[in-house]
Amino acid sequence: MPIIQFNLLEGRSNEMKRELARRVTETVTDVLGVKPEQVRILIHEMGGHDFSVAGVTAADRGQTANGNGACPDATPKREELNS
Repeated sequence: MPIIQFNLLEGRSNEMKRELARRVTETVTDVLGVKPEQVRILIHEMGGHDFSVAGVTAADRGQTANGNGACPDATPKREELNS
């Protein structure tokens, strides 16, 4: 029984999460040869203060999931690290 976990910044729509679950289930059943009923998917949503890169939270960077479900790159720029 495959169990897949996603950790995402909050802000994505339920429709996006449904589509993610559908596509991942499809892929897992194709690749592993298991039945869809055997695939478990857990989505954990985090607030911007619950995720950080290089000691700076996503909230402090102004990063959240945007309208198209994409999250900006969380890699700090050299000048940010030196300030």
